[in-house]
Amino acid sequence: MKKIITAAIALLILTGCAENPDSDIVVHKDMEKLIDEAQHTDESKAEVSDLQQYDHYTADIKNDSLNVTVRADAEVDIPQAEKLSVFRVKQHTFTDADIEPFRQAFFGDAELYDGFLMGQETKADLEPEIASARAMLEQEAAREPKNDDEAHDHEIYMQENQQYLDDLQAQYEAAPFEPELVPTDGKLLNAAEQLASGKNLSYWQWQTGLGCKEAVEMRTADGHASLYVQNNPNYSNSMVFSKTPVGTEYMTVLGGGHYIENANKKPGSDVPLLDGGLDPNETLTPIPDDSAELSQEDAQKQAEDFLHKVGLDEFAFCEGGKFQVFLDLRTKDGTNYKQTCWILHYYRSFDGVMLDQASGIKYAEGWEGDDFRKQLWPGEMIEFMINDTGIVGFCWNAPLEITETVVDHAALKPFESVTETFEQMIPMTGATNDPEHTGADINIDRVTLTYSRISEKDSFDTGLVVPVWGFRGTRKEVIEGNGMDSYYYTQMAINAIDGSVIDASLGY
Repeated sequence: MKKIITAAIALLILTGCAENPDSDIVVHKDMEKLIDEAQHTDESKAEVSDLQQYDHYTADIKNDSLNVTVRADAEVDIPQAEKLSVFRVKQHTFTDADIEPFRQAFFGDAELYDGFLMGQETKADLEPEIASARAMLEQEAAREPKNDDEAHDHEIYMQENQQYLDDLQAQYEAAPFEPELVPTDGKLLNAAEQLASGKNLSYWQWQTGLGCKEAVEMRTADGHASLYVQNNPNYSNSMVFSKTPVGTEYMTVLGGGHYIENANKKPGSDVPLLDGGLDPNETLTPIPDDSAELSQEDAQKQAEDFLHKVGLDEFAFCEGGKFQVFLDLRTKDGTNYKQTCWILHYYRSFDGVMLDQASGIKYAEGWEGDDFRKQLWPGEMIEFMINDTGIVGFCWNAPLEITETVVDHAALKPFESVTETFEQMIPMTGATNDPEHTGADINIDRVTLTYSRISEKDSFDTGLVVPVWGFRGTRKEVIEGNGMDSYYYTQMAINAIDGSVIDASLGY
């Protein structure tokens, strides 16, 4: 009989945030020390087979000083594996050889064209922007300052508006009358070299400003299908495919993919909507002949046949469903389109154990001296969008390269030790210095043991893949006594080897 771990805890921490938890729970772990611990087996450690006896976890935790309530009534999902390992990884840089199988799979032998040139603004596109900028400049010129402060601001606004108008005028002079249809060989373009060439200048200024090193976008002649690939050390490397009868989605350095757990359920529709943060008052128009009547089983077969075709058999299905999806097409007439399709997420799998990045997205932003730093390293994921016409969307974010198995059979913390850490630390996640934030209500419905990538503090391209416990559920923040919308995600990630809590933004 499998055990059920139950805890009923009332935590009364009178000193609130001033109380320090045990330092070994939160301290940054040296990666080599972590490897040593994974290799060290004794009676205080557990095998994955020892953990497979647990199938449910419940707890009631209350912290009055922080006004945090935690309720856990969770299924415990333990992989049916003989062992868990530790792998050394790095972010994979896409090559032209990597891209070619995808080009063939999506387009066959069809002639493709430079998507960057097809998407650049024409003279006709820029004319309204220039007229608006000129009107702003004339309006500011007509304003009469009433004092010295207003006169100072007036001078600055005039300079800024004039510079904006001059920049637009320069773009206009360089812009084509019609989108250019230039065949592409599908090879990656060096962003710095493209910037130096002066062609499509505003686009490459934007790309290089965001850290892009290499990119390519190839489109069909009608502009209805596109494949975009980038190598970007700041925002991770990615490959994105889009296809609709009204155009292709706007390709950005942030890659693609959807967080399906937080889809909106609209009245009168059984299919939830992924609106991409669009204003809820905006009208969404279905694409022509919008249809997704195929079964999820058929959609998964298409996805897995594709993965096999491009040599990615190590990926396995994790989650999915049928959704309406807002398409970021940036149409010239302002129409906002939506598409009904199956969204399927696939993760890298090691002997049946998913690398689902329960520890979260590594993120850094802030000033370092005179330089502003912003870097993002999300978890690796492949997403398919499939409807009755076939694959209409695909993205592969943050691809990994496995460089070494550093521990083949890792020693793990016992489940009781992990839940003890969770119960001690989860109330602290509600701590804040914001006086308007008055509490949090956390509900845990799933506890998983999967793989996740961690890394050193300043490393955004190398790390370790380790077993990680994910305590998943919803959190409703309380702001000035009012409950905010709840969101589903991993509320706490705990390293299964050393029992330390993983900070998602730091990546360890």
